[in-house]
Amino acid sequence: MTMKTSLERRILIFSLLALALTIMVNTGFNVASFHNSYRDGILRRCDTLANGFRRQIENVLSLGLPLSGIEGLSERCQELAANDPEISYCLVETGQGQILYHSAPPYPENTSVSYIGRLSDNTIILSDPLLGKLYDYSTPLYDYNDQVVGRVRIGFQKSILEDLTVDHFFSSLAILGAAFILVFSLIVLFARYNLVLPIQRLCQAAKEIASGRFEIQIPQLKARELQVLSDSLGEMATSLHERDQRINENFQELEMTNRELQLSYESLERISSELGRNREMYRSLLEDASDAILVCDESDNLILVNKAAEQFFGLPKERISGSNYFSFLELLNCRDVNGLFAKYQQAQPGKSQRSEFRFVRTLDQRPLLGWATCSAIVGRGDKRLVQIIVRDATHEEEIRQNLEKTAAEMARLNQMKNSFLGLASHELKTPLTIIMGYIELLTTEMADQLSGTTTEMVKHIAKAGERLSEIVRDMVDVSMLDEKSFQLVSQLADVNSLVHAAIDKVQPFINQRRQILNHQLASDLPLVRCDMERIIQAVGNILGNAIKFTPDKGRITVKTQLVTRPRLPEKFAQNGVDGACQLSSETFPYIEIAIADSGIGIAGADQDAIFDKFYEVGEVEAHSTGKVAFKGRGAGLGLTVVKGVVALHGGAVWVESPGHDPQSFPGSTFYILLPVAKSSAD
Repeated sequence: MTMKTSLERRILIFSLLALALTIMVNTGFNVASFHNSYRDGILRRCDTLANGFRRQIENVLSLGLPLSGIEGLSERCQELAANDPEISYCLVETGQGQILYHSAPPYPENTSVSYIGRLSDNTIILSDPLLGKLYDYSTPLYDYNDQVVGRVRIGFQKSILEDLTVDHFFSSLAILGAAFILVFSLIVLFARYNLVLPIQRLCQAAKEIASGRFEIQIPQLKARELQVLSDSLGEMATSLHERDQRINENFQELEMTNRELQLSYESLERISSELGRNREMYRSLLEDASDAILVCDESDNLILVNKAAEQFFGLPKERISGSNYFSFLELLNCRDVNGLFAKYQQAQPGKSQRSEFRFVRTLDQRPLLGWATCSAIVGRGDKRLVQIIVRDATHEEEIRQNLEKTAAEMARLNQMKNSFLGLASHELKTPLTIIMGYIELLTTEMADQLSGTTTEMVKHIAKAGERLSEIVRDMVDVSMLDEKSFQLVSQLADVNSLVHAAIDKVQPFINQRRQILNHQLASDLPLVRCDMERIIQAVGNILGNAIKFTPDKGRITVKTQLVTRPRLPEKFAQNGVDGACQLSSETFPYIEIAIADSGIGIAGADQDAIFDKFYEVGEVEAHSTGKVAFKGRGAGLGLTVVKGVVALHGGAVWVESPGHDPQSFPGSTFYILLPVAKSSAD
C-alpha cells in the first residue's frame, strides 16, 4: 500500500500535470493560430471584394462622371455585404469622409466611431457603439486625373471571430480531453503492471530474504532495469547465505584462534629475530648490488655508500662517507657538476630525476659513463633522504660507438657496391654487345648452315642474352641515377602513343600467358615534355611486373586520364630526384597512367620498399595457374629505374594494393604522374 501511495501516485500526478499542461499549451496555440488565420482569411476576401469594386467605380470615373453622380452603387454595396455573411458592411465615401453609398444598416457612422489601432496599411481597428469592435479595410478611389476622390471600405465585426474562436476552442478541448483520458488510462495501466506490481513482488522477495529464507525463488521480470534489480536480490541472497555459513565456520575457528593467541608472544619474538636477520640481508643486498648506490641526508651529506660505488668511483668508502654531495662531484671532476647537483635538488621534493654521469676515474684514468637516478626516500624518524643509483653504462657507450663505426663502414661498403655495380654493368656491356652481334649473325646470315638442334640452342642463347641485356641496361641506368649523370632527350610526346609502344613490346608475353589486356586511354590528352624512350621503358617495366605476378588468363588494365594536383610541376630534368616542389593553392595539370592487374598483390609493408634497389616480393614461379614460365626472377632494379626516370621528369610513381594473397589475387595498381607541357596546358 505504501508503494501505491508513494511511487504510483507520484507517477500518476506527474503524468496528470504533464498532460494537462501539454493540453493547455497546445489548445492556447491552436486557438490563437485559428483566430489569426481566420481573421487574415476574411481580410483577404475584403481585399479582393474592395479592389474589384474599386476597379468598377474607377472605370466609370474615367469617363469624367463625378463620384456622387454614379447610380447603383448603394445596391452594389448591399449585394457585396449580403453575399458574404461574415462581412458587416460596405461603404463608398468621399475623400473628406462623407459616406455617399452604403449597404443595408447597421454600418458605422464616421461621427460615432472611435479609432483603436492599425493592423496594416489598409486595415484599421474601430469601435462602434452599435457594432462593437470592427476590422475596417479601405482602398482609395482615383479619377481620370489620378486624384484621390474617395475610398471603398469593407469591414466585419470582431465578435464574429470571437464566436468562431470559442466554438473552435470547445471542439479542440473536447478532442484533447478524450485523448487525455485515453493516454492517462494507458499511463495508469503501464505504471500499475510494469512498475508497481513488479516492485511489490521484489519487495516481498526482499522481506523473505530478510527473514532468513535465502533459498526463495526470485521473480523474473521483463523490464531490463527491474531484472537487474531481481538478479541483484538473488546475488544478495546467495551472498548472505554464504556469509551465514562463513560466520558459523568462523565461530568455530574463533576458539582455535583464541588458543593460538597464546602462542603469539613466542611468534612475535621469533618475528623480531627474523626482522633483524632481514635487515642484515638488506644491507648485504645493498653491498652486493651491481649498481653504485649513494644515500644523502637532509644536509646533502653522504651517509651510505655500497661496495659497487667504491669500485665504480675508485675511492674508498671512508673518503666518500660524510662528504657533501656537491664536493663529491667536484672531487670526481664530473662533467657538468652544476647540472648534476641541480637534478639532485629537484629530486628532493619527491620527483625522480635521471641524468648523465660522466667522469674520468682517478685510479686508472679511464673515462666512465653512468646514468644517475635520484629519488626521494623516507628514513628513520620520517627523515627525508635522497638515494642516488648510478648504473655503469660505459660498456653500452662503447657498443654504441662501435655501432656508429660499423654504420659508417656499411655506408662505405654500400658506396663500393654502387661503384662495383656501375663498373660491372659497363664491363659486361661490351662483351654482351659482341655476343648479341654474333647471335644475330648466326640467326640471320648463317641460319641455313645450322642444324635444327643448333638453331634451337642459338635461340635459347639469344633469349638468355636479351635477358642479360635487360639486366645490364637496368644496372647501367641505376648507376647513372646514383651518379646523377642520367641524360634525357626532351621532346613533346603523346602519352597514349608511348603507352601503345610499351604494350607492343610486351604483347608477345601477354599472349604467351593468355592474359587479357584492356585499354582505357582518354582521348584529346595534352602533350607532355619527356624522353620518349625512357617513358616507354618505365611503362614497360611496370607492365612486365604485372605480367609476372598476374596468373594465366588474368586481367591487366591500362588507363590514362588528365588529373590536377595542388603542386607546381618541376622543370624538366633540372631538380632531379631530390628536387623540392612548392605546394600551392592552385592546381596544375598532370597525365596519370594507371596500370592495374589481377595478380597476387603487394603487402602494405612492401609497397614503399619495392622501389628500392634489389628488392623483390612474391614468388614468380608459384603464382601462375598454368605454370607458364615468364622470364623468371629479375635483378630487382626495374622499379628503381621507373622511380628515377619519373622523378627526373618532375612526376611521381606509387602503388596501391589491398595486400598480398596468392590465393584470392587482390591485384595491384601502379600510378605514374607526368606534368603536362606548359605550352600544351595553355
